[in-house]
Amino acid sequence: MNEQLIVKNFGPIKDATVDFKRVTVFIGPTGGGKSTLAKLAAISRDKELMHPDPLYISTRKEKFTHYNILSHLSDESTFNWVTVKSIINYGKGDYELELDEKSTEYLEKQISTISDLLNSKSKNKLHNLLSASELLKNYEESFNQIVAPTTPVYVPSERIFVAAINTAWPGLMSENIGLPKTLTAFANLYFQARESIEFLRIPFLGIDFFRLNQQDLIVLANQLPLKIAETASGVQSVTPLLVLLEHLSRNTEQAQSFIIEEPELNLYPTAQQGLLNWLVEKCTKGDNDLTITTHSPYILSHLNLLLYAYQVAEKHPDRKEAVAAIVPEASWINPKEFACYQVENGGVQSLVDAELGLIDNNELDGLSGDAADAFDNLIRLSKGFAIK
Repeated sequence: MNEQLIVKNFGPIKDATVDFKRVTVFIGPTGGGKSTLAKLAAISRDKELMHPDPLYISTRKEKFTHYNILSHLSDESTFNWVTVKSIINYGKGDYELELDEKSTEYLEKQISTISDLLNSKSKNKLHNLLSASELLKNYEESFNQIVAPTTPVYVPSERIFVAAINTAWPGLMSENIGLPKTLTAFANLYFQARESIEFLRIPFLGIDFFRLNQQDLIVLANQLPLKIAETASGVQSVTPLLVLLEHLSRNTEQAQSFIIEEPELNLYPTAQQGLLNWLVEKCTKGDNDLTITTHSPYILSHLNLLLYAYQVAEKHPDRKEAVAAIVPEASWINPKEFACYQVENGGVQSLVDAELGLIDNNELDGLSGDAADAFDNLIRLSKGFAIK
């Protein structure tokens, strides 16, 4: 689960080293580079990126176009994706893959077996060919498990657009009007997911989603159903996201990396907290992991609650049920599996107090400090005191 991204001279990021954990959070000002780091993580986890097939090699640069960060590239741009078994290095427009010794030997042995079958002088060449083909599939699976063991699922901030163009989607796709590729990829995943998720209760918003007669409908308490495009902006932003996550979270065969931009969009603070509980529960099952970018200090405050709930239950096992009555156990976060970074001025700074295992309260206060300082100065002015 522990992965490291090292980035230099890539768009707004000048020099940054990030350790990705089961839950990783980026916060910072607009344009600071949060999404850049998240997108590079998605690219690095893509199974096609380092696939040895020449077809995939020729499309590597298109990954930057897909995530709309091609313009960030320069001759000085580099990044390294470091995992336990492999390192992906990017620089000067090209990629290089390094594998640990054990993985290298394992893959080389598979290649040798395939080669021996293909070069065998046996009369039963068809049998050898079929056997080699099957072994080649096994090699590809092994390679992916070593280099890209999780499948990235990127959820862009523009997702509210999906609810607005629900029924018009086929026409828009046929016209090829140049929508962001991350948005079209998310929309396609959602439209597939809603075919299997015909009903979903979203308690923190007090609504139910259901699918009827090819329509995505929302039911609020004691009200007639509404088309999703007729609901509040927060409902339009959250519902496609949750339907997709509910669908994907049922896949227990393939580990997934969920990367979500600004989950708090259009939501009241208490709804942000309910959503975060949902995201942690659905996106960290098994070997899955969750990365979010945010502007919301409410998100960080609630993350501290989820971290502290884990700590209290771990320290006092006899009080576990009482803790779960306050904070759902499925949403607890192990501090050892959590990272949070402030992204600004070309770099990153960890906001986690290593000793406490929580986001530093001083850092939290600093995120809203400008408004508090301005208010204090107004009070001082009103009382005739000098401004600090």
